[in-house]
Amino acid sequence: MTKTPRFAPGFLIAVPQLLDPNFFHAVVLLIEHSAEGAMGLTINHPTDQPLDTLYKQLERPWPGGETPRIMRGGPVQPEHAWILHGPECTTGSRNRVTDEVYLNTSLDALDELARSGLPYRFLIGYAGWGPGQLDREIQEGTWILSSVESTLVFQTPPEGVWEKALRDMGIDPAMLVMGRGVH
Repeated sequence: MTKTPRFAPGFLIAVPQLLDPNFFHAVVLLIEHSAEGAMGLTINHPTDQPLDTLYKQLERPWPGGETPRIMRGGPVQPEHAWILHGPECTTGSRNRVTDEVYLNTSLDALDELARSGLPYRFLIGYAGWGPGQLDREIQEGTWILSSVESTLVFQTPPEGVWEKALRDMGIDPAMLVMGRGVH
């Protein structure tokens, strides 16, 4: 029996042929990958909603300065929220993804991050794959695999993440051949 390769943690970079609007030019931080399936967060698809709208809905004052936009982590369970942050934030239910990237779901952690000015991304929903699904998509050439670079998660503006991820690998996005759509 062959063992399924594990790609998490890592980046999945969508090829240009991936026309599904949920993943067009997406860079997904793959957090879990096993025989049971995979889970990740798209780090470069912002919504039009500023984060302080969530605080208004919760009838809480926004604790920070400038209000970032809520990011669309993926099409699955858009009512579920996630926070990606660095190791400096020690509040809440933080889970290590890499030494420089942690996953959290605590509103207290979000408060701390907003007050402190530490970098973070707030996302709703996630990208999910059933057993073997992501492995097939990778074999079909739907995704380019890369190691996690925290500057792409926290410092690169969302609209530049896809191109920078490819360029950091030595790939010129203009040289990727557009072909028939995938999916």
